[in-house]
Amino acid sequence: MLTVSPSVIAIPQGMNATSTVTILSTQGFTGTVALTANVTSGIAVIFNPSGVNVPVGGTATSITSVQAAKNASIGTYNIILTGTAAAGRKLLSSSALLTATVNPQADFGVYASPYSITVVAGFTNSTSIILYGKNGFNGSVTLSATVPFGFLGVMGGQNPVNLTAGATNNTSLQVSAITSTVSGKYNVTITGSSANVSHSCILTVNVVDPAPESLTLSGSSDNSPTSLTMSLRNNGNTPITLDSYSVADISGDVWTLSNWTGPTVSPGSTSPAVILIGSSCNTCTYNGITGLFQQFFTGHTYVITVTTKLNSPFTFTVIY
Repeated sequence: MLTVSPSVIAIPQGMNATSTVTILSTQGFTGTVALTANVTSGIAVIFNPSGVNVPVGGTATSITSVQAAKNASIGTYNIILTGTAAAGRKLLSSSALLTATVNPQADFGVYASPYSITVVAGFTNSTSIILYGKNGFNGSVTLSATVPFGFLGVMGGQNPVNLTAGATNNTSLQVSAITSTVSGKYNVTITGSSANVSHSCILTVNVVDPAPESLTLSGSSDNSPTSLTMSLRNNGNTPITLDSYSVADISGDVWTLSNWTGPTVSPGSTSPAVILIGSSCNTCTYNGITGLFQQFFTGHTYVITVTTKLNSPFTFTVIY
């Protein structure tokens, strides 16, 4: 007797699914049972093994792989699996029904998030490339980018990207513009390929000229008599890195730190900048009346100048 389990399977186009054929010996039968299947165009059935040795009173199994061609018609197929064997002069046979449903071809999608980014000439910005499997897709997708020659550079993260059935994965894509890149919009085509399946998406890159550096003071707070924190906001479109500062009191006494490892303030964001003087700043230099300006005093006004790596000075008046 021949049975199949599971008797109902689903197969995406271009993929395969398996079931197990079990043959039970009855009435003392022993011998080799040959397995066959009636198939239709676009469907193939492979038995492993195709000839099963069945012991007396026992069972034997064969793994059945049902393959759907990439162009197989979507729908449900009734496949009759038959086992035949010779017993003396008799030809014995037993059959079971395997129902296979062919679903749309395993596939994947690809898109950029965000799909439009702004890159300042001479700088870099990034986006994420999102990939998702459809219809049981399981495999790796290789990504490539087509860019306007000489204007933009791209550098990706993980590649290829592995996808499992029903899952989503992503990788990063960095886009850089040289300083001479003309302002305007450029299209970068991102293509994902796996075997003979490929899909593309468009990333729009808006290249803009760098604006003059712009810092404003959003607020300040005192930490100790020799330390205060300024909140600085970058109003431009490029990162601003601070590398020196000076602090002057109303008498013109000045503390200066010329090799400051200051913060880098991203465009449109606010960052704290800690200003140290006196005993809190061993690497600062003092220019003024000896011993007069050794700490901040509550209610006093101080003029603080911070200088960027591009030598742009910004002066702020702070009341401690």
